[in-house]
Amino acid sequence: MNSSTQDMMMYLVLFVGVLVLAIAVPITISLLKKKKPETIIPQAEPVQVATTASLEEKVIPETEKVVVVPEKEVTVSEALQKTEENFFGRIKKAFSLNSSEKKKVLDEIEEVLYTSDLGPKTVVRLMDKVSDDLSKSEMMDLGKIKNALESEMNLILSPVHEAQKNSKTVMDLISKSASGPTVLMVVGVNGAGKTTSIGKITAQLASLNQKVLVAAGDTFRAAAGGQLKVWTDRANEKSSESLVEIFWPENTTDPAAVAFDAVSKAKAKNFDYVILDTAGRLHTQSNLMDELKKVKRVMTKVIPEAPHETWIVLDANSGQNALNQAVEFNKALEISGVVLTKMDGTAKGGVALGVVDQLQKPIKL
Repeated sequence: MNSSTQDMMMYLVLFVGVLVLAIAVPITISLLKKKKPETIIPQAEPVQVATTASLEEKVIPETEKVVVVPEKEVTVSEALQKTEENFFGRIKKAFSLNSSEKKKVLDEIEEVLYTSDLGPKTVVRLMDKVSDDLSKSEMMDLGKIKNALESEMNLILSPVHEAQKNSKTVMDLISKSASGPTVLMVVGVNGAGKTTSIGKITAQLASLNQKVLVAAGDTFRAAAGGQLKVWTDRANEKSSESLVEIFWPENTTDPAAVAFDAVSKAKAKNFDYVILDTAGRLHTQSNLMDELKKVKRVMTKVIPEAPHETWIVLDANSGQNALNQAVEFNKALEISGVVLTKMDGTAKGGVALGVVDQLQKPIKL
């Protein structure tokens, strides 16, 4: 073998050696990384049986304690505190800003009344009371103006609500039928809270051992019957026996037919009450308002006095629009009372006063 061949062989061996190292080293490092450290098992502590005393002595960290706070019952006055503070608070602010200028103070008070959704007729009545009964000096006294407004508000509310001032339950608010079931028809626009209100009324009647048939007269909204079913089930859970039943016929799209059949069934089966839910509709939809007239009319063929009560459900947050709804529904149906919902969610609430003043109809709930 000559020298050049020997050199080539040496370079080849060297190259192979470097190649082996290049492959082996990364593999070795990878294996070393994957190798788990030896696990040291600590010596077990002696097992102790917990006694009542040892459990009582165990201290639970504050961060691990779960505090259950019972739900607080809220009174009507507490729920309406925001409304009261907003109304008289804004009147007080008018005095603090313009205490030396009588006309500006009166203008501010008038603005507060208008923006509280009382309605133009009621605002004029209240402002006339303030200006007619108070002297110039009394006009600058916040307490005098507040008393004058409260006095006139009571004159608006008290006579209309005289008949129900001693009412304790919803039964006391409904004109009872002389014989047979008492029929309550509930109307209003979409989203005002008709179905929820019916559920609450039904639950209270059931708790008073009254047999109630709830008629799903809203045949337009697919979920309406299902919602009523949930409410009737809840009402039955709270009564000693199943006193509440839902009338929800399949394949019936005519609300008048539902009303007629429901009243007929209630009369035949000796129910105490029929509560008729109706589809929400705008007061401006004349064709749908005519449909409500038909619903009311067909019930009289079974019970001549039916419905004994027709209540409109109004959303207090709707303000002047709620007042307009009440006026138009009253023209069509001659409503007998108002259910005002979501009063604790508004700082206005003057619609209650406006409805009573303009329609002479009581706030039932």
